Amino acid sequence: MTTKAELDKLLDECEACVDADEKSYDEHFAECTSCKEHAEKAEKLNQMIEVLELMAAKPLEARKQLLGGRMRKFVSMPESERKEAVSELLDALGELPENSMVNVVKARTDVMMELPKQQRNALMTTLGQIMTDWPSERKMKEQNAMMKATEDYFFLKRKIVRKKFGNLMK
Repeated sequence: MTTKAELDKLLDECEACVDADEKSYDEHFAECTSCKEHAEKAEKLNQMIEVLELMAAKPLEARKQLLGGRMRKFVSMPESERKEAVSELLDALGELPENSMVNVVKARTDVMMELPKQQRNALMTTLGQIMTDWPSERKMKEQNAMMKATEDYFFLKRKIVRKKFGNLMK
């Protein structure tokens, strides 16, 4: 589920819950366990988008350093945790404006190509598991970002990287 779709779902559920209650919004949100959980989840999703937007505005080396640290943490996680964490990051990434998304994808791709094979393969496997479930529109958005992000790679590296990422989305 995309971040926007998940936020919309949380909003709809909380709206229905608060509208069914006679109390004020503040009283409802203070007492309703479900809405508290939804509010925390919505905040987390929103923060992820904000972090990516801030990262996208930084110079490439700063983006690579920030994202590289996070990606190295992903590799050390158990597979199920890694898939959830990477999925959240990718969902938030899909909500960014195109230019910002390209900036983050550029940093992500550069970092992945700098990782040792075992770490790179672990992340690529996780990416593939997530990306295959995406709707075609999201796959196209990612593909376009990848094409732009790898424009400065020398010809052979560009072709190999694009092919590898293209295969992840099949």
